[in-house]
Order: sequence, then structure tokens, then C-alpha cells
Amino acid sequence: MDWKAQIEGGESAITQLQSGSGATGAKIIRDGVGWFLESPEFSVLSDHTEVREKANTILNALATASGASGVAVGTIIRIHYDNSKSVFRAEG
Repeated sequence: MDWKAQIEGGESAITQLQSGSGATGAKIIRDGVGWFLESPEFSVLSDHTEVREKANTILNALATASGASGVAVGTIIRIHYDNSKSVFRAEG
């Protein structure tokens, strides 16, 4: 199973994040109309709250390194072996 975290924020800020994502092993990809953070660090996690915490840590580090602001972790998506998805919306 794979996890990915939706990134919320302006297009220019997210593009700015992409410049520093390679150093962490994380990838920022566009999937349809949204932007998502993928990381090999997510693969060992089993709960969406753990993935959200790790995604926030990675996103904050990327934002600091790139100078991007106004970005946040949104929906967490778990992709199952049969390609079905579980969606965990951000609280609050």
C-alpha cells in the first residue's frame, strides 16, 4: 500500500517546494488537478495520522529550505493493492 498527502497552497509556492524536494527523497507531483507529496518514509507507516505528522514534518522542512510559504497538508490518501483508495480528510 502507498500513501500520498495532498498539498494545499498557491501554485507558485508549491512549484517553489519542488526545487528542494529531491534532497529529502520526497517527491511533489501533480495528479489531476491537485498536488501531492510522496515519500519513501510513508511506506513504513500504517495509520493516516502518522502519515499526516510525517508529511507535515517533510513539508515544513521543504518550505524552510525553499522559502515557500502558505502551504499545508490537506487530504491523506491510501492507495491499496487493488488500486482502490481510502481518503482521510484534514480535520478542522
